Order: sequence, then C-alpha cells, then structure tokens
Amino acid sequence: RRALARRLIESYRSAFTAEVMAQLPHSVIHSDLNDTNLLFEGDEVVGILDFGDSIYSCTVFDLGVAAGYYALAQADPMRVFSEVLRGYLREAELSDSELGVLYHAAYGRVLLSVCFSAQSCAAEPDNEYLAHTSEPGWAVLSKLKDVTPAAALERFRAVQAEVSSEKRGKPAAESQPKRQKLAGADPNETQT
Repeated sequence: RRALARRLIESYRSAFTAEVMAQLPHSVIHSDLNDTNLLFEGDEVVGILDFGDSIYSCTVFDLGVAAGYYALAQADPMRVFSEVLRGYLREAELSDSELGVLYHAAYGRVLLSVCFSAQSCAAEPDNEYLAHTSEPGWAVLSKLKDVTPAAALERFRAVQAEVSSEKRGKPAAESQPKRQKLAGADPNETQT
C-alpha cells in the first residue's frame, strides 16, 4: 500500500505543477460533494449540505471529489469516473487542461482520504468513524494501480465526444454498450 500511495502521490504532483494549477479555471468549490451531503427528492438532487470545506480552488476539483467518493465500493472506478464526467458534461463544459487532470483529482481525493484515515486512526485507534473510507478507498486505489493517466484521458475524451454528439442530437455510436445503473446511485438503495 505504501508503494502504491507513493507512486500516486508522485503522479499527482507531476500533474498539478504550479504552471498547470495557474491555467486551470478557479471558483469557490464545495470540496466535499458526496452522497451524504446531497438532498434528494426521488432521483433528483434538490440540495447540497455542508459547506464547511468550501474554498476557492480549481473548479475541476469538485468533479474529482465527487467522482472519487462515488467510486467507493464500486467494481470499476474508471467506469464511475466516466459516468460522473458524463453527467457533468451534460450540464457544463471542461477545458482540455481540466480534462487532463480529472483522473488525478479523482484518485487524489481517495488517496487523501486513506492517508488522513491512517494518520487519524494512529492517533485514535478506537474511533471507527475515522476509518470508514479507508478500506473502500484502498480498494479503489488498488483497482486503479494499472491505469495510466494517458489511458484515463483517452477514456474521458471518448466520454466527452459521446456527450458532445448527444448534445448535437446525433445518436450514440452503435457499438457503444448500454450503460448500467451504478450500485449505490440510488440514495434509497443499500450497498453491500
């Protein structure tokens, strides 16, 4: 785990250089978009809670945070990242530079969670709350260990092209498999 964490930290650092950070669009972001901070009416998100972590930062980080959290306890984190991106692109645009760092922002949030969990658990070993994302987070990172940033970007560009085609009213590619519902996407559904 330590070797994987170190490799991902170095990849993250390489992706988010000062030059890259300066060119990314910035805004006030929530910084903690996850299912426990969303209010639903049926299947529709009707509100967002908990603005305590809100900061002025790279706008793409909110998308990465959401993708990272939704990947927890899922079989295919890259599929989740892609579907979160698909939903975002149906409502907003991403610059090429944002698309290029999205993968790093998504795994970076998961990595941050597992590292904070390890540090907090060492300080308070009996506090179960502190460890709640640790194992699911490590499972996500383990599934991503062989995904290269280039492969992730290629997949994200394909999603971007599909959504762009949908917006222009063209049908999706015939060879495109039907998307399945993500486990846990329904706030009333119990995850196993």
